[in-house]
Amino acid sequence: MRAVVAASPDVVEVRDVAEPEVQDSGDAVVSVVASAICGADLLPVAGHVPNFEWGTVLGHEFIGTVLKIGDDVPFKVGTRVVCSSTVSCGHCRACREGGSSQCESMSLFGFSGVYPRLDGGQAERVRVPHAGRLLWPLPSELDDDNAVFVADILPTAMRAVERADFHDDDVVVIMGAGPVGLLAILLSMLKTDRVLVVEPDAARREFVTSWGAWTCVPEEAPAKVAELSGGRGADAVIEASGNEAALRLGLQLVRGRGTVSVAGAHFNPAAPIDLGGMFAKETTLRFSMGSPTDDRQRAANLILDGRINPSRIISHRFSLEDAPEAYEAFRTHQATKIVLRP
Repeated sequence: MRAVVAASPDVVEVRDVAEPEVQDSGDAVVSVVASAICGADLLPVAGHVPNFEWGTVLGHEFIGTVLKIGDDVPFKVGTRVVCSSTVSCGHCRACREGGSSQCESMSLFGFSGVYPRLDGGQAERVRVPHAGRLLWPLPSELDDDNAVFVADILPTAMRAVERADFHDDDVVVIMGAGPVGLLAILLSMLKTDRVLVVEPDAARREFVTSWGAWTCVPEEAPAKVAELSGGRGADAVIEASGNEAALRLGLQLVRGRGTVSVAGAHFNPAAPIDLGGMFAKETTLRFSMGSPTDDRQRAANLILDGRINPSRIISHRFSLEDAPEAYEAFRTHQATKIVLRP
């Protein structure tokens, strides 16, 4: 079958790879209908994931139909499903407490090195372990373009916004207007109309300005936050870019006893941050990877109830065979969100 692999640093290829098979009674094989490119997919391609195995099939945001099942899988062949991006056992303490992103045996589709290798869903077919837990039957009212967001980035943005702990009419700053940042903006605007997006890319700023958010470049952010907050500082900052400079700026922008909620992926164990400034302001700093297995029903309900339309951020659709071109468009900000179709 055909699949998208990270072949070597900065090289994405579409290759013939072995067909996935049921290896355990809890496995399923899913025929992929749509798979999105996530900002996290760029990290292994760029060589930023320690001990990543070149040749790993990419992709952790996908929907499809069940093709094969093990004896313990509670779905019928042909069921239309979304797959949670992260693998969790459902039995450990973290899973029992609703924190599957901290599962003792967690792995992530399309990754290796930092997690046990698990080939992803940017392929014609994909093996899904713990299928009874990871797969979720999609409501017929949920179209493909919106359903693919339930796999990962909508639950991720939800957690980041919830953990930012802000209230109606608070000043909220979103660092970065990539896909997760865009969803965080839409979710934040459900609670407050005082949302400032800090984004260096002019096209992205123009895009979110049309939604009613304020925007600025990073250099203008301190003055803009002071203007919006009367000099007090942002009540909450959501860092959605994975950029260390953005995180440091967010810590500077937040008010005393405010919260910085981080959804961007950070891997540097020695990243410099201003601990003295955080201590002086009694800053709350939180990180969230998202927990789609726990939050997918709520995420889907936001769409089905008409409160949010994630598909509005899809800018491009490519065939699976054109994945190298799609990755380049995404990497260079020519595309906002890309969906691949086998």
